Amino acid sequence: MFTKVDQDARDLVTSVYRVTDGRPLKWRMLIGLSAKQAAVDYAVERGWIIVEEGNNVCLTVKGARLVRDAQS
Repeated sequence: MFTKVDQDARDLVTSVYRVTDGRPLKWRMLIGLSAKQAAVDYAVERGWIIVEEGNNVCLTVKGARLVRDAQS
């Protein structure tokens, strides 16, 4: 069972995965990241995403693998 923050972070990583077609290191601007700052911080700490300038986000290889494994 995942905590609320963990699940929110996984949902965020899945969203980034979808908008980047699952390609790591493809940058996207996401709106509303500050609303779930704890989830963003959690995902960054685990190496699932990289965030720059507040709302520019990219998926890492580790984050892409997380989503692919969850879909299997």
